[in-house]
Amino acid sequence: MGTAIVNNFFIVTPFLLLSIFAIFPTTNVFSQDDDFFGIFPQDYYDPSDYGEKEEQTIPGHFDENITSKGETSAVDKYGNKPQNLLSDIESKDVNFIAAGDWACNKETAKTVGKITGLEPELVVGLGDYTFEEVSPQCWFDISEPLDDIIKIAIGNHDLDYQNSYYQLLDHYNLPEPYYSFNFKNIHFITISSEHPFDKRSTQYDFIKNDLEKSLHDPSILWRIVFLHKPMYSSADFDEKQSEELKNTFHELFETQKVDLVLSGHTQYYQRSLPLSYNNDNPIYPVVMDKNNNEHTNQNGIIFVTAGTAGDELHDIEYLLPYYVIQEKKHGFLNFDLKNNGQTLVGTFHDTDDPNILDKFVISKDTTGKKTYSEENFSPNKIKNNNNNNFYSASGKDQAEISSKNQISLTLNYKDNVQSKLKR
Repeated sequence: MGTAIVNNFFIVTPFLLLSIFAIFPTTNVFSQDDDFFGIFPQDYYDPSDYGEKEEQTIPGHFDENITSKGETSAVDKYGNKPQNLLSDIESKDVNFIAAGDWACNKETAKTVGKITGLEPELVVGLGDYTFEEVSPQCWFDISEPLDDIIKIAIGNHDLDYQNSYYQLLDHYNLPEPYYSFNFKNIHFITISSEHPFDKRSTQYDFIKNDLEKSLHDPSILWRIVFLHKPMYSSADFDEKQSEELKNTFHELFETQKVDLVLSGHTQYYQRSLPLSYNNDNPIYPVVMDKNNNEHTNQNGIIFVTAGTAGDELHDIEYLLPYYVIQEKKHGFLNFDLKNNGQTLVGTFHDTDDPNILDKFVISKDTTGKKTYSEENFSPNKIKNNNNNNFYSASGKDQAEISSKNQISLTLNYKDNVQSKLKR
C-alpha cells in the first residue's frame, strides 16, 4: 500500500508542475516590468557615491550660445564667442575698491564705512595696515566688515614687527607675500615691494611667469598689478626703491599687457597719464596722450597711488607733468566693471565729500586694444605747495621720440627732478 502511494506521487507530480508553468508563464514571474523580482543598476549604483557624474539626457535642441546662467553671450560676426566677455548678469553692478596706508583710527573707520556702503565684491589693500604695532588686532577689528572680500599687499610698516607680519599672512591665508588671482575677467598680481624683487629673485620669476601664463588664458581681458611702494613718485622719500621698481618692472608689464598699477606708500592721491617706459632715459617716461586727444594704444600703463585710507596725509612736494591729478585727500578708488567687462571706470571717493574727486575710463575690445576717455587727460588741478607753480605738458613742452608718433615730455622740468634726486 505504501509503495503504491509513493509511486503515484512521483507519477502525478511532474504533470502538476507542467500544468502550473502552462498557466503562469515564466516571463511574467521574472519580468522587469513588474518591478518585483527585477534588480537593476540604478537601484543599487549611485554615480555620485563614487565621485562620478550622471549621464545627462541631451535635449532635442541645444543652443551653444546659451550660458550656464541662461544668458545669451556676445558673439562676433563669425559666430565665435569671446571667452573674455562677461554676461549681462555677471557684469551688472560689479565693482572693486583699492586703497592703502590704512592705520587704525577714526579716518580708517570712515573709509571702511563708506566702502561698505558701495557693496564691493572685492577690496584690494595697498599695504600698511599697522604702524609700529606688535599686533594687527586693531586692524582686524576695524576692517572686519571687509574680511571676506579683501586681498592685501604687504607694506613697509607691516614689517615693523615680525610677529605682526606673520599674523597678517596667517589671517589672510597667504603662504607668500606675492601672489595672483582672477576676479571676473581681470587677472590681479600682487608684488611685495618689501622683499627682494630684482631679476634674479624668486619673486621676479614668479611675476614674470605668472603674467606670461595669463596671456594664454582666454578668459582674461584685464591685468592689474598692485603693491605698496609706487613705481613713479613725486615724494621726497624712498625714491631709490621707486626707481628700482620702475626699472625692473615697467617694461616687463608693457610686454605682458598690464593695464593698471595701483600702489600706496605716498599718502595722497595721484594718477598718471598712460605711460610707456623710456629706455633712453627711464627718469622721464613716454606719455601716451597725443596732445590730450582721445588716444588708443596698447602699451601705455596708468599708475595710480592711493595711500589715502586713514593714515596721516603727506604734503605734495612737487608735481610732474605726467600726473593728471594730485590731491591731498583721504578716500579710496572705486572701479566699476561695465559693458560686459570691456570697460573699467575708475573714480576716487573723498571720505568727507559726496562728490567724485577724479574719474577715468579705459575700454578694450576682445583683442585687448585700448581706448582712453577724455577724462583720462583732464588738466592737472593741483598747484605746487611751495611756490604756487606747476609743470604742465603744453604743446611746446612735448617732443616726438619714435616712428609711432609717441609723445615724450621734454625736459623743461629736468633741473627740478635731478636736484631732487640728488638730495
